[in-house]
Amino acid sequence: MRFSFASAARALAVSTIATAASAAHAEAVTLSGGWVADFSPSMMEAPDRSTVVFTLDGSYKLQGLAAQAQYFGVTCVGMETATKLTDGSTKTKGSGRCEFKDRNGDRLLAAIETAFDGITFRFEGGTGRWRSARGTVVSRETFTTEGERQLKGFGDAKGELIAGAP
Repeated sequence: MRFSFASAARALAVSTIATAASAAHAEAVTLSGGWVADFSPSMMEAPDRSTVVFTLDGSYKLQGLAAQAQYFGVTCVGMETATKLTDGSTKTKGSGRCEFKDRNGDRLLAAIETAFDGITFRFEGGTGRWRSARGTVVSRETFTTEGERQLKGFGDAKGELIAGAP
């Protein structure tokens, strides 16, 4: 058998990919915290549908990674549409972006999808130790105070996260 640089390069590439794949695995995590969401005046889209812009500020604790619990200050912005259904109930659906800032100033970034009592966080990297983080966490929200243009509540979430670089 003859030595070939091309064959050696392919073997090295396959070995590197396999090592990286085994090193990066998703871990089960929980995410919990309190928040305040402020809403703009609603803009009517149709007689049964209106949209608001929201900001959410809170503090969250991420647990379950091999390291200690991580604490974050969180800011989210987005839009949410409320639709009145024929049975009199209201369905909400929205989307936005969140920035989780840890004690060291590193940021974990997420796209979000909202519903009446839940948020799905899709983590998409960030800065510092979170630059290669990936995962999805689904939160169930409990409202503690409801006002006309403000909600306060607590989120309790579960999911998986590949934490990225230590």
